[in-house]
Amino acid sequence: MFRALRADKLIETAEQMSQRINKRFPGSGLSSVGNEVVDVTREAAKTAEEIARPIWWIRVSLPVLLVLVIILALWQPLESSLWVFNKLYQFFDAARGGAIYFILLIVYFVTLEMRFKRHKAMKAIRGLRAMAHIIDMHQLPKDPARVMGEGMTPLTAEQMGQYLHYCQELMAVLSKIGQLYIQDLPDATASAAVDQFENLATSLSQKIWQKIIILDRIRADAEMLEAAEEKPAEPK
Repeated sequence: MFRALRADKLIETAEQMSQRINKRFPGSGLSSVGNEVVDVTREAAKTAEEIARPIWWIRVSLPVLLVLVIILALWQPLESSLWVFNKLYQFFDAARGGAIYFILLIVYFVTLEMRFKRHKAMKAIRGLRAMAHIIDMHQLPKDPARVMGEGMTPLTAEQMGQYLHYCQELMAVLSKIGQLYIQDLPDATASAAVDQFENLATSLSQKIWQKIIILDRIRADAEMLEAAEEKPAEPK
């Protein structure tokens, strides 16, 4: 019941996140990125359905090809009941030297559907990597060490913290999208690509988390300093 990632729930999560960003930072670049993540999530759901769907023209082509090869090899008027067996024996005996090419041809058609789906998944994963770097570009200028300086940044410490949290959440949604592509695609190459992308998203998310920790320390120190200044001096 809960052993597969549901695309509709992932889309719902992305939409809710985009709404929160638009409400907190209306008209900002991050709000545009949030809207784009929603579009990417919807497209990913459609792509995942296409990947999971059988490609029937490929599945039908192999047996049809084999039947055509046999028909062409046996294409002569039947003269006796033994003619078919003699012709089959001659055909396979003559093709013994080229058996390796025949086997490679069969392998090519058998794996053709998987390679089609792998190509589609790999292309989609490259798009996710680009989106992850776009989110990272939005958080790069947000330096916690500058937030306390006058005129250094238009964001307060609280706003910057929320901004960084949103960047981290968007990165988490992207990392889950990759799983949509491979949960119905038993391909080692595509799975490895998704794992690499998830490692990239985790690494970028850790960079954001480090900024959040630094920002929390700066805010805590500022609150302690403010409390100390407001504390009345003890009478001597």
